[in-house]
Amino acid sequence: MISIILAGGAGIRLWPLSRKFWPKFLIKLPYEKYTLLQKTFLRVKSFTDVEKIFVVVNKEHKFLVKENIQDLGIKFPIENILAEPEIKNTLPAVTFVCSVIKEKYSSEEIISVFPSDHFIKDEKKFARFIKKAVNIAKKGPIVLFGIKPTRVETGYGHIETNEKFDEDSFYIKRFIEKPDFETAKSLSVLDNVYWNSGIFVFSLKTFFEELKIYQPEIYKFFLEKNFETKLEKIYSQLPNIPIDKGLIEKTKNVVVIPLGILWDDLGSWAAIERIYQKDNQGNIILAKNVDIGSKNIIVVGDRRVVATCGLEDVIVVDTEDALLVINKNFDQKVKDIVEKISDETVLYHKTVQRPWGFYTVLKQEKGYKVKLINVLPNKKLSLQKHKKRAEQWFVVKGVAKITCNNKVFYLKQNETLRIEKNTPHRLENPSSKNILEIIEVAYGSYLGEDDIIRLEDDFGRK
Repeated sequence: MISIILAGGAGIRLWPLSRKFWPKFLIKLPYEKYTLLQKTFLRVKSFTDVEKIFVVVNKEHKFLVKENIQDLGIKFPIENILAEPEIKNTLPAVTFVCSVIKEKYSSEEIISVFPSDHFIKDEKKFARFIKKAVNIAKKGPIVLFGIKPTRVETGYGHIETNEKFDEDSFYIKRFIEKPDFETAKSLSVLDNVYWNSGIFVFSLKTFFEELKIYQPEIYKFFLEKNFETKLEKIYSQLPNIPIDKGLIEKTKNVVVIPLGILWDDLGSWAAIERIYQKDNQGNIILAKNVDIGSKNIIVVGDRRVVATCGLEDVIVVDTEDALLVINKNFDQKVKDIVEKISDETVLYHKTVQRPWGFYTVLKQEKGYKVKLINVLPNKKLSLQKHKKRAEQWFVVKGVAKITCNNKVFYLKQNETLRIEKNTPHRLENPSSKNILEIIEVAYGSYLGEDDIIRLEDDFGRK
């Protein structure tokens, strides 16, 4: 079996812990050893050979995903991390990976598809369910997993089943796409209704047969030889459609297996209540917290003491640079809140990981931004220039190799350099052992991270 992990989303619904450039699958839930992506990878590895695991990512996150998996200490073929040229929905992403797989493996190969950011409690039992799905997929159908509703839920697609396909699975009568509250309420009490988990198993042959029927344009593009050479140009023209709507809900060749384990897609902060234990007051405290008289609250934080008093049905999420306080009944509104925030707390944490190292924003005011930049040994930033800002560099620790206007020179500790607008420049750490630290002060009318024109880059960024 070959497994595909979908890691292409952005960090909106669990803001401020997740951000656009630090998506949900890269966060560690409180008191957890691994990120959600790492937990998914280890789960999949328990029933899939490592060389048969593929991860599809947004190109902006590729280096983060690579490092996250490498941190597990597992020898994993980096070429199995496939980057979409731009963010699309799951059908183009899955088809992209399946097309790459098709060039290497038999059409009879069984494919399993997993979101990278789900919570699954019983890993061993889950592996047994996957084995059942594989056996069914070998007979031809696409298999998806359904979750028995435990509450009224308007955020999930629902599946109404029909008669049995075999002892473990059912034919599907109909799909109900994210119903309104009253419809979800009536569905939640039916014995033959399940939530759509977004986990699928199918043969490569079946997938492309069904794709040809229901999505001929996508099929035609990925059928072409050497489609990878045209991927950048054509991908933007592909429909932005989830695999559920684009294929699974159209085909008749699909069955559902009820997944009898604790599962959650962690789609909002309220999900914390479903996976952590409450205290006697109904509170879930995942932070340094002092509380007096609060009931049914969730507090998440990893740095400061969070003091609460007399709160009820409230969620508090505290990070270094952003604080969320929201009534539980409005937890689905986090996305709306994020859309109203105009600064970079939507995009980044104060400390931002880069393939060459990381930087921390120390202070930002109108007209200037101060960063502490850490460059890893033998790493270098892109050769770049900025249209709207000048920069002043001050070496705090180590020796910096500088390229500026085609001149190469070195800056030692306590030495400084000013770089004007539109000046090609590059920062490099020539040391093989020590981290280079510099203070950067950027001045200008616009200080966003998208004001970078890359002329050369070791990591393939543009």
